[in-house]
Amino acid sequence: MLILELLKGLLILGLIFIPLEQLFYLHRQRIFRLGWLTDLTYFFIGHFVGKVGLSLSLGIATILVSPFLHLKWQDIISAQPILFQLIEAIVIADLGYYFAHRLLHTVPELWKFHAVHHSIESIDWLATVRVHPVDQIFTKFFQVIPLAILGFSAETWGIYALFSAIIAFYIHANIRLKIAGLKWVIATPQFHHWHHIQEYKMETRNLAAQLPLIDWLFGTLYFSQSKIPNSYGIKQSIPRGYLGQLIYPFRRHDNES
Repeated sequence: MLILELLKGLLILGLIFIPLEQLFYLHRQRIFRLGWLTDLTYFFIGHFVGKVGLSLSLGIATILVSPFLHLKWQDIISAQPILFQLIEAIVIADLGYYFAHRLLHTVPELWKFHAVHHSIESIDWLATVRVHPVDQIFTKFFQVIPLAILGFSAETWGIYALFSAIIAFYIHANIRLKIAGLKWVIATPQFHHWHHIQEYKMETRNLAAQLPLIDWLFGTLYFSQSKIPNSYGIKQSIPRGYLGQLIYPFRRHDNES
């Protein structure tokens, strides 16, 4: 039963990340911090939204791919060793995510949806899932469609999906765990937490989900050797409950003309 699978996934994630956050915390904060129940709601509902987003993306990809079916590049890509395919898929999908994420921050109508994610004031592993359904589906398009067009194997898709989920929870975790050189290879909590601080200029920094080098390439990378990120959230007033956050982007706000 799906609900039992989700409960099992929640338990496994909690058993991994809660002890790590207690032992190697970046900030002292409660396990059941403000907004925890709201994010728990996102955990269960977001799973179904993710499936819808994936189905829509694959449907659109099928339409886009149909003129290119059986082209030589797809056979070449799918015939590569899984490791090569995985590395390529990570780079391509994260490039797609980077540009989607940049649009979410620079296009006002899109920011309304993404602001829900940035409303988190105490970041931990569970904060990962606070993503508005429109935001979730939008970014999924940018990640999935290029992979479908290029013809990566089913095995690569499966491994990439698992890798992507693990990294997403890891970069939001309240963990201060430094491994020399790792910050240049893969996204870490220190990399992503800077993106969440309550400062306008930082919102368009560290936009990649997995590869800091993408931010370096486009001039949006930020690292600090001495300071740690603090004061998370945004200045806009976002409802704290799930339903309020769901309808927030569709409401007219006082700062709009």
